[in-house]
Amino acid sequence: MAQRKLIVDCDPGVDDVLALLLALNTPTCSVALISLCFGNVGVTTSVRNVVATFQVLESERQYRSQHNLPLLPYHLHNSPGDDSTWPVVALGSTIPVSSRRTVGAEFFHGIDGLGGVHESAPQFSPSETCILPFYDPKTLSADQVITREQVIRDAKGYIPTPRQSWREILRILREEPEDTVTIVAIAPLSNIARAALEDPPTFSRVKEVVCMGGNIDIPGNMTPLAEFNFYADVDAAAIVLATTSRTPSSTLPPSSIAVATSFRGVGDDSEYNPVKFYLFPLDVTSRHRLRKQWFVKRCAGWLDKTSITIPHPGESPLATWMTVWLGAAFGKMEDLIAFEGGSRQCAADQADGVDGAYIEMHDPLTMYFAIVSDEERSASFNIAENMDIRMETIGQWSWGMCVLDRRGIAKRHPHEPRPARDDEGWLDNTKGNRVNLVVEGPGSQAFGIKLLDRVLGDLEA
Repeated sequence: MAQRKLIVDCDPGVDDVLALLLALNTPTCSVALISLCFGNVGVTTSVRNVVATFQVLESERQYRSQHNLPLLPYHLHNSPGDDSTWPVVALGSTIPVSSRRTVGAEFFHGIDGLGGVHESAPQFSPSETCILPFYDPKTLSADQVITREQVIRDAKGYIPTPRQSWREILRILREEPEDTVTIVAIAPLSNIARAALEDPPTFSRVKEVVCMGGNIDIPGNMTPLAEFNFYADVDAAAIVLATTSRTPSSTLPPSSIAVATSFRGVGDDSEYNPVKFYLFPLDVTSRHRLRKQWFVKRCAGWLDKTSITIPHPGESPLATWMTVWLGAAFGKMEDLIAFEGGSRQCAADQADGVDGAYIEMHDPLTMYFAIVSDEERSASFNIAENMDIRMETIGQWSWGMCVLDRRGIAKRHPHEPRPARDDEGWLDNTKGNRVNLVVEGPGSQAFGIKLLDRVLGDLEA
């Protein structure tokens, strides 16, 4: 299988970090860029989580070497002294493209995005100066510039840049052969929309966009009708969905058109080649879970633990670190289940055949689809192709809702008669979005165990 080149746009976040660990430990993938967006937490917070991820992986390299344990795939394909395989890390949007409202998810992920790990396990936390390489040195004091250069020299596993992440997305799409780069979008779509709007022809060189967002036939997790990533920047979601259309202007709501026209290069449908887009809504991602008892069992021999507590010094850095923030996430989920009266827990327990706390693997499942072979995709995922899914950007109560035509009327060629009035082009086969909607995945237990195997590797010497 040829190596897949990835751009990961994320807002780390518990499940974002799991998704990053999954990608970084996949030998057939090369992560070219980690693009950070506001979302679960702000970008200056999430960048610290990304830097911590690379620091922990380097500590894990030393631990495994000292204990004669097999190295992780990440260690085998990324040398501390060779930055040719390291991903660029760039900060992106701090607010939605429309600036109409800003939301966060600290209520679940914690104020630092990882359940307070920087306070409870400070040995793995980078200094707050780790943010300096992401700023233009012209904006810093003389002392900060000196510190910035030292931080850059000490960085292992990643290359920081002060360039805006959506411009890094476009740079990579220009430099790499057309149809070879996959964008994995597991945050609000602000950075992706800005890239698409700034240079539509370059953006259309992408092989595919694999996105976690939206909800189709189940309630949202932000409002009764909306999922977090789409709700956080509805105009960005509408713009990116419109890039799948042969006539993007036909599906941009009025609010999004106003935003889009403020960027250069927008307004002429001929500038767009439709983008291949795979959507992972809550309908499928919420059915794929990581169970607390699976994680504890997987790490029992390594941490010598039968429950999630903070391990002692000298144990696996990776398992120690993951135990802290996964433990916080499992605890938060237990609180949510108790608040809801247990109905969610009962349904999940019945599906998995086990009980106990779990977290839903929204971002890791999306990442898994992006990194596996085409054969594995066909075997493990069911996809409804070319669905005309549009974004509600105006409604007081329906803001962020995914809208589909549920009337069951087939689209027609423009000159063919239609059985209903069609001012919005729902029945015109030259209009509308073309989204590949993922409706089934590999299954909760199968996926959860695969995830742990890939991220934690072999625990035996």
